[in-house]
This record gives sequence, structure tokens and C-alpha cells, in this order.
Amino acid sequence: MKNTLSGIEAIFFDIDGTLSDSDDQIIEEIVKRIRFLHFLWNDHLLRKFARSSVSLAMAIFNGTYHIIDRLGLDNFVAKTFPRNNAQNRADFEKDHSLISGVEKMITIMHQRYKLGIVSARSEAGVLHFLKQFSLEDYFDVIVSARTCYYTKPFPHPLLFAAEMVKVLPEKCLMVGDTIVDILAGKAAGMRTIGFYVVLGHKKNLTKRRQIISCPPRLI
Repeated sequence: MKNTLSGIEAIFFDIDGTLSDSDDQIIEEIVKRIRFLHFLWNDHLLRKFARSSVSLAMAIFNGTYHIIDRLGLDNFVAKTFPRNNAQNRADFEKDHSLISGVEKMITIMHQRYKLGIVSARSEAGVLHFLKQFSLEDYFDVIVSARTCYYTKPFPHPLLFAAEMVKVLPEKCLMVGDTIVDILAGKAAGMRTIGFYVVLGHKKNLTKRRQIISCPPRLI
């Protein structure tokens, strides 16, 4: 990690699957609902199937949104299908706990680097997450789904975050758990680190350099 963090002045984090265990909660819910397949698969295989299902769903969603974003139709879609209070509550309700070691990691890194959130959540969802776990004072910039015209995997949200903390992109690090996070970081000219602990993206993330299994490995 020392080489990866050498020269770094700012670190940007995704939330879901990186700081929050929300993806794990989804996986556990799927496992509960497919218990009837226990006569075919043991618990390990059920959980593996659930992880693969969530990973595939995320890939399809991200791919679709990338196309919408690329065509410049995201504002049209947002106006046609606006987020309502129920959708915002969905963001809130999925924050059951932080991934183990995250609070300690953030506390230590806040003393050394400028920190930021770059998330596909709504602004209300991001703020609720930070308030719920008393993390508001640790982050210097927050970038949510509608902050920039283009979203991840485009570099715009990350470049905006770098500009806000007054740090050159090449001195920034993007940390996330999906290929979208890694692609956005690379496109912005930043270093990247991927977590594969939640959704098992190790194979895909390995193709794009640095991976780690858990947050404490950063410190």
C-alpha cells in the first residue's frame, strides 16, 4: 500500500460495497429467498449464486446507464422518472452498518489526506449515510448522482471532486468495489484501488491493477 499511496493527497470513496455493507445485505436477502433451493445447493453455493446475481444486475444497470449518459438522455430520464420519497428511503434503509474497519480507516486517513465521497446515490442518500454513522466531519467534498452532468464511469464526478479539494487528478486515488469506479478513476487520470470483498469482482478488478480485500488494508 505504501507505493500506491505515495504522492497521494486526496482519496475519494464510493459508498455501497466500499464503506457501507449495503451490498452484503442485498446478498443475504436473496439467500433467504432462495432457501428452497437448498436441496440442490449448500449455503456456500447459494451465497455464490446470490453474489453473481447481484454482480450481473449491477453490470446491466451500469451498462444501461452508461449508454443513457453517453446519449445525453439522463436528464430526460430523471425528469420522466423522478426520484420520489420512497426511492430516497430505499437509499436510507440499506445502511445497516459500516464494513468492518471502515471507521478506523477514515479516522486515520482524515489526518493525512483530503477525503471525498463520489457516489451514484442521491444527495439526500449520501448525507443520510454520513449523518447516520457520524462521518460528516471527515469528508471535504461530496459528489452525488446529480452533481455533474455525466456520472461514473465518465471522469467528470472525480475531476469535479479533485477541483473542489484543489488537488491535481494524478495525486488523487479512487476507491470502489465495481468496474465503474475503476474506469472512472482511470479516465480521470487518478490511481485506483478496488475492493473485491463484497461482490467478488476480483477477476475483473485484477485486470485494472490494484485490488485489496478489505478497507483496513489501505492503512
